Amino acid sequence: MPAQPLAAVLLAAGAASRFGSPKQLAEIDGVAMVRRAAQAILACRAELVVVTGAHADEVAGALRGLPVRLAHNPFWELGMGESIARGFRELLRQLAPPAAGLLCLVDQPLVGTEQLQRLIRQHLATPRRIVVSDHGETVGPPCLFPAEFYAELTRLSGARGARSVLERHRDEVVTVELPEAALDVDRPEDHIRVLGALLRPS
Repeated sequence: MPAQPLAAVLLAAGAASRFGSPKQLAEIDGVAMVRRAAQAILACRAELVVVTGAHADEVAGALRGLPVRLAHNPFWELGMGESIARGFRELLRQLAPPAAGLLCLVDQPLVGTEQLQRLIRQHLATPRRIVVSDHGETVGPPCLFPAEFYAELTRLSGARGARSVLERHRDEVVTVELPEAALDVDRPEDHIRVLGALLRPS
């Protein structure tokens, strides 16, 4: 069975304590952020695994009707590494694991289909490289990993996320300018800034 060319793991497991309520459900144009992120990924023709943790039932409800797989992380409180590992374990369970996997966050609402397509185009040009977003002052998610890195991602734990994988394979990383990824939603004022940015004419 041939591998599905592209999959994605969307992290939506956090408690959003600094936000004060489930930020996965915070709305932009009447659409919950988790649903908005899922729709952007699905528009790239990627199969999608959404990792849930805190607020799992509410997140599942916000995704109702979309062709996504939910993977619950019972250890979400231990940090992002646990959720990444849970999502990529789900991809490795498949008979033919996808050839490449996007790693996306629910709280980067300026990252849409157009931005993800930039990473995908780079992946098609350099299929053996890890593709990482250049936020301007730093690099980070969304990222795209060839399947050979899945096993390493499944061994992550704690709060550090995928940065340790990127550091170990520094020579195999290529970056794509994605300034939209620099704005993430941690607090209510971030949500207000996102709404303002989306209202401004491009």
